[in-house]
Amino acid sequence: MNEEQLFQQIDMIRQNTLNEMEGLSEQQADQMPAGFNNTIRWNLAHIYTVQNLLLSNYGGKNIETPSRYPELFAPGTKPADWEGEVPTLDEIKQHLENQPAKLKETLSGQLDNKAAKPFMSLPTVGEILNFTLYHEGMHVGVIKGIKKANSGAE
Repeated sequence: MNEEQLFQQIDMIRQNTLNEMEGLSEQQADQMPAGFNNTIRWNLAHIYTVQNLLLSNYGGKNIETPSRYPELFAPGTKPADWEGEVPTLDEIKQHLENQPAKLKETLSGQLDNKAAKPFMSLPTVGEILNFTLYHEGMHVGVIKGIKKANSGAE
């Protein structure tokens, strides 16, 4: 897969993620049905945060992430531990909408570069970026599961 195809995939997958936000209220974003560890808000912001963190921490690329996002949305975090204000859905949506273009701008021509340190044996920046698509798809599946569980609970 060449670079342009990968960035097209990122755009397509991200549009699917953003489609899950349509008609979603702040209240619905924070519901956590039985059997789930996190909320839709957490999953959406986690997708954004982890993509940035993997490319920064492992890829060695300077990808800016709002300072509170890692403490709220990194792996191992959960809404039950949140203190203070959390980002609104509009804020999260803006970050998700802008992220693909920022990644393309930052990473174009560098996908074959050796990662600063391998992530799960993935040795290049492009392979780490490609992994984030799998990660995003997993969490979109969780979001769909939460929506289904919530619709059955109403």
